[in-house]
Amino acid sequence: MNSASRNQTHHFATAPDSLPRTCDDGRHGKPRRSFVLAALALALPLVAAGCSPALTRNPVPDKLVNEVHPFGHPNLRSWGDALTDDQIRAFIAARAPVIKAQLGPELAAGRVPKLEFLALSGGGQWGAFGAGILNAWSESGTRPMFQGVSGISTGAIIAPFAFLGSGEDATLREIYSEYSTDQLVRETVLSGLISGTALADTTPLAKVIAKYVTPELLERIAAEHAKGRQLFIGTTNLDAGRPVIWDIGAIAASGEPGALGLVRELIRASAAIPVAFPPIFIDVVGPDGTKYDEMHVDGGAASQVTFVSPEIPIAEATRRVLGRNIDRRLWVIVNNDLEPPHQVVKPRITSIGGAAVSSLIRGSGTGDLYRLFAIAQRDEITFEATWIPPEIPCPDPKEDFDKAFMKCLYDFGGDYFRGGELWRTKPPFFATELPPLEGS
Repeated sequence: MNSASRNQTHHFATAPDSLPRTCDDGRHGKPRRSFVLAALALALPLVAAGCSPALTRNPVPDKLVNEVHPFGHPNLRSWGDALTDDQIRAFIAARAPVIKAQLGPELAAGRVPKLEFLALSGGGQWGAFGAGILNAWSESGTRPMFQGVSGISTGAIIAPFAFLGSGEDATLREIYSEYSTDQLVRETVLSGLISGTALADTTPLAKVIAKYVTPELLERIAAEHAKGRQLFIGTTNLDAGRPVIWDIGAIAASGEPGALGLVRELIRASAAIPVAFPPIFIDVVGPDGTKYDEMHVDGGAASQVTFVSPEIPIAEATRRVLGRNIDRRLWVIVNNDLEPPHQVVKPRITSIGGAAVSSLIRGSGTGDLYRLFAIAQRDEITFEATWIPPEIPCPDPKEDFDKAFMKCLYDFGGDYFRGGELWRTKPPFFATELPPLEGS
């Protein structure tokens, strides 16, 4: 059995892995893209400082960061980390009537509502793992209609279709089997270093997103939003250095002519690996009507997987609104392996840089899973998580989006679900009891 997941750096989409294969990583004797990019990323500030003209921007002043909104609407997004008291009150005030209307009748009938949520991590082509799980879950007849779905990076691509239900499984299968690297990105290394914002152009990806994220799809999302269901996508506001959680259902239901374009750009932004892919500039409006722009990149630059801001105690909020808590379950699909492999690193800058990036990404993802676990513990939410095991029966991918590899990983995700042992009730390396001790 080949350990493809151990032999590649690009698991979460934040891994810099978007350059031609021109450099040996010094560990497996195979060319590795990420290590070239790691070396170029080290040199980029020097090159950019001397050669790159600055783009014309109208960035948000620091004093207005909490007062600017897309289309001027304040309820289309929230920070994924710290919230002000006013922001928390506004969130609860907006959700309270929806929750009462949705769950009140069931409580009045003496039943305890049970809501299911799904969180999808980043991972580039490794998102085929999550797509395969969802398909097999549908085939089993046990997949719930999720009350809320969140996604980052490749998870942001999966999320709208997972949100709309099992009828979109064929779309996900197509996305993770029909597109190779050159159909999604165009390398622009030289021009990017000299005068650009990235080493690749994602215009092809934008066209693919537009093919699937259609006006009809947005209408369906808005209809589900009206029922109280929620769809979230995470990006990183690079100006603020903070995670942002976008309420895609609220955007879809906003009635704004630019809503479809914004949703498409947010999906592209969520997958915009810094330096590798260009950032996406989101237009926002200040309290006096002045227009500004924000620079958004891959959600994984701040968080590999997200659910809600930890600043919102969901159980307490529910008790205040309904008079009691309800049953919730959070399913988390991590499109990465979280068990660090042993790999001998050559004493070269590219090898060291690439290995360090890989370790940082894996550690970040593990930490995010612990954060979701802590939220679940606090708010009495049943926690179920899965991630790619150390050994998978797939050959190493030959490019960033390798159709044969994605097909194999998609099939493996389905088989892994059918095996019945994929869900864990704790994050990795978290023990609740000691092993048998000597002499005990």
